[in-house]
Amino acid sequence: MQDRTRDLGGSAPLLQSALKQFAAVGFDGASLQRIAADAGLSKSSVLYHFASKEALLDAALRPAVEDLAVLVEEMVALADDASRRAFLVRFVDYLYEHRLAIAVIFNHGQALHGHAVVDEADALVRDLAERLKPDGSADRSMLRFGVALSGAAFMLVAADRWSLNHVPDEEVRAELIDVLGEFVLGPSAAQPA
Repeated sequence: MQDRTRDLGGSAPLLQSALKQFAAVGFDGASLQRIAADAGLSKSSVLYHFASKEALLDAALRPAVEDLAVLVEEMVALADDASRRAFLVRFVDYLYEHRLAIAVIFNHGQALHGHAVVDEADALVRDLAERLKPDGSADRSMLRFGVALSGAAFMLVAADRWSLNHVPDEEVRAELIDVLGEFVLGPSAAQPA
């Protein structure tokens, strides 16, 4: 079937609804009917533009994966801790911009293995972890990176549920930069120079 996502014009609300559903209940738990209703559309309208729930998943995640590819490409050489920390700041901004897509990829990724867009994201994340790792054990670096990234993805979606008072995004952002820096770069390199 021809890709008609561009014909949808106002597809942003539909893709946002899809991301909300996929992040909340996973791909298998999400229904096209609920996604369509949340976006103010009929299920048949969604299926006119997206041949399947898999096609909708791909369209919803694609911008986050493409932006991640750009970020990874920009990491040609992170020679020192200052450049690595500056990259982490840009990376946290990326996580904020794509928080629902990141939650889908990291919190539901195991169940989505085999979907091309998720497999592409997984390869990019492995590449990113390789480029960020400090000297030392590769296995330990991957573990620290995985814990930090999945925790950040989870907190970006769940922070308001756990807090009695709304924590301003800028405060959460600053903490995520510090925590990711400590986990990925180590305690001494995580602090700004």
